[in-house]
Amino acid sequence: MSRITTHVLDLTSGRPAAHVAVRLHRYLGGRWRVVAARRTDEEGRIADLLPAGEAPEPGFYRLRFGTSGYYRGKGLETFHPFVDVTFQIRSAGEHYHVPLQITPHGYSTYRGN
Repeated sequence: MSRITTHVLDLTSGRPAAHVAVRLHRYLGGRWRVVAARRTDEEGRIADLLPAGEAPEPGFYRLRFGTSGYYRGKGLETFHPFVDVTFQIRSAGEHYHVPLQITPHGYSTYRGN
């Protein structure tokens, strides 16, 4: 399993949010650089944002979730076209699980395990 993972839940339907586009960025040299781009699986999860066994370098990271595309596919409009979750990695040896709970008009996140 990757050291950075995510899980997206659609609170409107009470189901995992499948096929949400997610990009992992790292802040380097004064700008955000794409590290990985994936889509959530049928269970709303991405377990391989980094190659297995690869430890992320300490620094600032951002997950960008494509919420507008997800809700457009369901025939719904959303207030947030995307959701950015920025976090800091202090220890490369830890696992960073960043879940996101979404609705068409709001979101919530936390550090999971």
